[in-house]
Amino acid sequence: MFSWGEDSQRGFRLKDGSETAPPTAEGLHHLQLGYHITALSAGRTVLAFLKSNGNAFIIPIMESPAGSRVRGKQEFVKFKDKIKTVSCGDDTVTLLSKGGQVLCVDRKLVPRPMKTLCAVSQVACGSHHAVALTKDGQVYTWGQGSRGQLGLGERQPSTESPQHLNSLSAVPLVQVAAGGGQSFALSVSGAVFSWGSNHCGQLGLGDTTDRHTPTPVHCLNSKKSTHIACGKAHTATLTKDGGVFTFGSGEYGQLGHNSFRDELRPRLVAELWGAKVTKIACGRHHTLVLTDSERVYSFGCGEQGQLGHGEESHPSVPLPVQLPQDTNNVITNIFAGENCSFAVCTSHEDVQEEASTVTDRFDHLMDKWTAECGSKAWKQMKQEIHRMFSSASRLNASFLEKSKDEHFQTSPKYCGLNLPRAQLAFQKLVKKDNVFAEVEGALLNLLPSLDKQPVGVEGLRIFLILNELLHVIQNHKPPLKSIKLAKAIAAAILNLSAGRLQVIGDWWSSLPSSTMSKHVEVWKQALSVILFNDPVHRSSEVKNLLLVLQLMYNVNHRIAEPQKMPESEFCLLLTNETFYLEDWLLWRLGSSYKRNTEPLILCSFPSVMDLESKKYVFDLNAQFTKIKERFRIIGEFGFSTPQDLHFVVEVRRGSVLKDTFEHLAFTNPRDFKTPLMVYYDGNLPGWNDFYGYVKDFFYEVFHEMVSAETGMFMYNDSKTLAWFPSKAAPEDQRYLHFGVLCGLALYNQCIIHLPFPLALFKKLLGVRPSLGDMMEFRPGVGEGLKNILEDYTDDEIEILNIDFSINWDGTNVDLDPHNPEKPLTGQNKKEYVEAYVNHAFNTSVEGVFQEFKRGFFQVCDQDLVKLFRPRELQDVLVGKDFNDWARLKQVTVYAGEYTTPLHPTIQMFWEVFDDLTEDQKKAFLRFVTGFERVPILDLEKFKMTIRDPEVQGPPDQFYPNAHTCSSDLELPLYSTKEIMQTRLTEALSSNKIIFKEAGTEL
Repeated sequence: MFSWGEDSQRGFRLKDGSETAPPTAEGLHHLQLGYHITALSAGRTVLAFLKSNGNAFIIPIMESPAGSRVRGKQEFVKFKDKIKTVSCGDDTVTLLSKGGQVLCVDRKLVPRPMKTLCAVSQVACGSHHAVALTKDGQVYTWGQGSRGQLGLGERQPSTESPQHLNSLSAVPLVQVAAGGGQSFALSVSGAVFSWGSNHCGQLGLGDTTDRHTPTPVHCLNSKKSTHIACGKAHTATLTKDGGVFTFGSGEYGQLGHNSFRDELRPRLVAELWGAKVTKIACGRHHTLVLTDSERVYSFGCGEQGQLGHGEESHPSVPLPVQLPQDTNNVITNIFAGENCSFAVCTSHEDVQEEASTVTDRFDHLMDKWTAECGSKAWKQMKQEIHRMFSSASRLNASFLEKSKDEHFQTSPKYCGLNLPRAQLAFQKLVKKDNVFAEVEGALLNLLPSLDKQPVGVEGLRIFLILNELLHVIQNHKPPLKSIKLAKAIAAAILNLSAGRLQVIGDWWSSLPSSTMSKHVEVWKQALSVILFNDPVHRSSEVKNLLLVLQLMYNVNHRIAEPQKMPESEFCLLLTNETFYLEDWLLWRLGSSYKRNTEPLILCSFPSVMDLESKKYVFDLNAQFTKIKERFRIIGEFGFSTPQDLHFVVEVRRGSVLKDTFEHLAFTNPRDFKTPLMVYYDGNLPGWNDFYGYVKDFFYEVFHEMVSAETGMFMYNDSKTLAWFPSKAAPEDQRYLHFGVLCGLALYNQCIIHLPFPLALFKKLLGVRPSLGDMMEFRPGVGEGLKNILEDYTDDEIEILNIDFSINWDGTNVDLDPHNPEKPLTGQNKKEYVEAYVNHAFNTSVEGVFQEFKRGFFQVCDQDLVKLFRPRELQDVLVGKDFNDWARLKQVTVYAGEYTTPLHPTIQMFWEVFDDLTEDQKKAFLRFVTGFERVPILDLEKFKMTIRDPEVQGPPDQFYPNAHTCSSDLELPLYSTKEIMQTRLTEALSSNKIIFKEAGTEL
């Protein structure tokens, strides 16, 4: 061993029996010890070291009569167990036994075990405090804590007994370190946490404020830190690539930056560039580094010769220590004490032997646990399983993505995990029921204890790992086996703070879509198992599962296409109408529940309901409301006629829209809630045409209302889509009535002709229209805005010479009224695009849209409408295009005379139908069903029935007749194809209700 610095030649017994060795010119002593030193630490009044055989020795440091500090004789520390490492404070010595016991050595050199600590893997001492890391990854601190160095908060300044540092309990740690009044912890993926004294910036946090709890050193993120060393008021970190960062006090040049100023943030020691550092050590005011070329560099205070530079003095710059060359030995370690330095030499053979040791990996443990074994071995394995799965830090250190050191890139955006490896390991684990039972028991005990706001992000890995475990359990175990664990995991996730949930969400969104889909399926399956059981459990535990699924839905909502999952993949496929009936009843009673006692109500989570379920609940509520309103009328007015129990609309064939608007103007909005009845020209529809009249009414009123003749709307360039005009007055009641009519259609289960962009339905549901909506309504404008936002360079935008003045709906508008004619630039392009879209869909139509919205929700329950997503609401209200005419032919049913599709009249009919134009086929669809489009949920159910009518007289004189409520077509037995074609096309072109006799005016 080489030694230099304060009284460097004393204290060690040399191989030749002497206690001194002649120094080199630079003041270095080559100590021939005859044994290997594996650990060494020196404080203000004591030095301790450890031999390779596990024996510990202490050398006191005293003040001589002349006032200098000198070392006394080394003394052996007697203890039954071998010692693993030593650490010194200013005046104390702490030992760690190989069995994991922490020993405090008193002045009589008697080691006193700290009984409250066991299974410790590391211990580090500051001036007057200590930090220990257990084999289970837990941190304990004790000693003086006036500057926060214990990490326990401001209310615990000091303690003699070790205290658990719970805030780091889930972080997978590999090292703890301590200096004068500062403490550090290092995670397996290189995250650094600091707390304690910070008056010189030695915590690396960018300021000089003390910290009383562990705080992430964000400046070191992704630097691949592998080791930390602490001096009195400075700190050094080592990266896997051999870089050294220093920060804190630079008063003596101990930071190595060719200056004597403090550094508040970690700064790379650039003077070591090109030399790969393998070891670092800090004394009181100096720093040592060892490179892979076995060179030792030092910088900082050299007043006691601790730099080993002799007379040459450049304390603030790393300079090599001139150690004698020894071809038989290599320098393997360095130690820095109070004012002294050491370099330990080891033979080549010992280095190679040390490098060959390998630790067990998690998958090896899996193989061991799942192998056949006896009861004695199983008892030991149960303990191993419990230790692994009851430690969040151990689980969070498992399954790291080690290829290319990717786990060192762990951040709030990247989890650093190899999840496929976790899946393979868990597949082994769940094969044996006894192993799975132990794992489940340990996790159920662990999960409730997890911190709601763990320091750093590595403590959150456990939730992605356990998601993989749940997936494997569900694939290899009976359905109910995963439920208990799923409930516990969901509760732990929801106990996290909003910031930590954001991190998990960002991790989920960064996963491959197949993995994200798999994780979503885990929670869907758990919910399905519970909700399909009878009776259904509506506990808070089950509600938590829904909340986790909702969280994942919200995450997916932020993902851009095409990585985004289809929203339908979040839906629970529950076909139990009884469940939804009960759910709806609970929902209506929702306001009567106290907060935190509300049972699980699926209607509160529309993201997991499919469209059919939402429509069922909406229609169920509408039906209930209609019945309730009828009882209200009877209660207020006594016995009433059937007409009194309906919302009756009387219109004339030639003025449907005018009559409707006049009728709505004098109607009490409460009447909208009763069933709708339509009279045409005073004619009361028959029972079998009752719904047909209603559908025909909506068809006519909307086709007329959105036509250009009314002047109610503006249109896009292709005249295919309508929108509210910017010049319309909110006082114009037609827009209120427009909303009422849309609400009535939805309330009475009718689809309508509503050629509006998706923006209309977004606004109804409180969703802000976007650039995509502009691209739908005005493709040319939308593409231009998209180019400005995404394609044009700043110079190209400047050449366009565009300002914030636009022309919309024939009106010139300043998008920034406070800065007229503001020029468009590369810096404000996003503002310009957002302002353009906002004006078109919001600002310019605010008044009339609010009237439309008010009318719509005079009819429909706003809370029930919010079950739908914008696209779903559009599909339900407008329906879907239908042009699968071959399928229509396949599903058509025949009745009466037409018992088979081979009937001559039926064959004749399909020949005539095939000859129709596409527009005529659409008109035929409307003739039979009342719609030109098909209700979205009836696409698969839709079928037509063709029957022969009962007519008096020759069939050729009658037109085809349709009952739209049942999609029945009465087709006379025409004598020729030509007559059938004439009668059918005349019926379709009339665009009016068809009466049975051809002589009747169409």
